[in-house]
Parts: sequence; C-alpha cells; structure tokens
Amino acid sequence: MPSQTMTRQLKILAVTAAIGPLTFWGPDVIEAVSGLEVFAVREVEVTGNKILTKEAVVDRLALGAFASVWGDAEVWRERIIADPMVRTVHIRRRVPSGLLIRVEERAPIALAGTPMLEAVDAEGYRLPIDPMRYRLDLPIISSKHRVPENGALFPEDIRALAAEVEHLTATHQEFAHRISTIRWHSDGVVAVRLQSPDVDFVMPLHTTGIRIREGESALGHAMQEGAGRPPAEVDLRFLEQVVIRRYPSSAPASTFTAGGR
Repeated sequence: MPSQTMTRQLKILAVTAAIGPLTFWGPDVIEAVSGLEVFAVREVEVTGNKILTKEAVVDRLALGAFASVWGDAEVWRERIIADPMVRTVHIRRRVPSGLLIRVEERAPIALAGTPMLEAVDAEGYRLPIDPMRYRLDLPIISSKHRVPENGALFPEDIRALAAEVEHLTATHQEFAHRISTIRWHSDGVVAVRLQSPDVDFVMPLHTTGIRIREGESALGHAMQEGAGRPPAEVDLRFLEQVVIRRYPSSAPASTFTAGGR
C-alpha cells in the first residue's frame, strides 16, 4: 500500500493539476477549494529586504494558523506596506502552499534632526533605522523648523532638501558623498557643507553636475592661491561665474568664469 507521504503528494498533484481549469470558472470555485488543507500556507519566501527581517515581513502578513494560499492578496499587501520601511510590495502565490513576497524598501538618503537624528528617504518619509546600529554615513539636513514627534512624513522644507540630496547623488555621486550638511540658504538656494575640504557650496536647486564641477575647479585654484586653505564659500548662483568668498581675515572675494579665470 502507498505510504501516507506518497498519498498526500498524489493528492497535491491532483488538486494542483485541477487549478488551471478551476480558475476558468471564476472566483466562486477558487473560494470553494481554498479551505482544503492542501492549500494551507506552509512556506513564505521574502526577497528584496535589506534592513527588514523576513520575520518582520511575515508578522505583518498576520496569516493565522489556517490561512490559505488563495487568501486576499490585497489585504496582505496593505498590511505589509503599512510598515514605514516598505515602499512597494508584490505578492505571488506558489501553489499549492507557498507565497513569494517581494518588497522594495525605502532607502535612507539623509539624516534629519528631531532633535535626535532620524533617517529620511528621498520622499521625506521617516525611517525607523537606528543610525548607530547601521552606521549610516549620510548628509545631515539642517532645519530651523520644529519637527513634530509623530507623523510618517517630515515637514515640507526637509522633504525638499532630502529630494535635493537624491538629485545631487544622481548628478555627481562623488560630490554627494562628501556632503556633511545641507540647509536652506535662501528661497530656492541651498548651502551644501562639504567634509573635505571644509567649505560651503551655495547653489540653486537642481544645479547640474557640470556646474558643480566648475565650482570644484574654481575651488582648486582658490586653494592653490591660499596655500591650501579652503575659502568660506563657493557661490554658483551667477551665470557663467563662480564667486569664491574668503573668510574676513583673508583676501577679498575672487570671481572665476566658467572654464577659466
């Protein structure tokens, strides 16, 4: 006589083979067979997660002991995407008893003070990541506005600066990696403080990589003239000009034209 294991495998094969024709007849038939033990969820695979653990994602599913693989995938999706770390989620059934969960996490782009430093993504969402545990080497967004203790999103001024960090990372990655802090200088203009050399780049939002490199070239000339000492500011607000502002005790400001002196 066949063993119990073999008998169960034959049942799974038979029921699974029947699913194709059943789906043709619509959801009523699927609902009728969804309660069968063979379709009970026994395996959940999670992909795409880097900070979230598989256990955290599975806990969000809240499947229960008798959950069927034919359960409501939209309800499962809403439960997972409620996690502040999740940007998108896709769920696929693996008949007869498996689920494949693919998540896209929100990526930290900067740190913002609340007054404690919290990770923020490019859309301004607060991310529950411990900066000390994960050693996040990210720019710090400086803001004079008070940040509410609760709420999924940071205030608008911080969200705009987070988006600007993403722009700079896509435009000139090496420059973005040297950013220490970023703050508003004036309307539509940011002040980006570099780690090395210790200098502010003052520039309009969405400044191009070419324009930033012009500023870096002018900065190099200014440091040569100043015996390696960095100036106070590199100002990119003026068309085809780079203005180098020195500290009060140093020489007066210098102006460089794009592509030369």
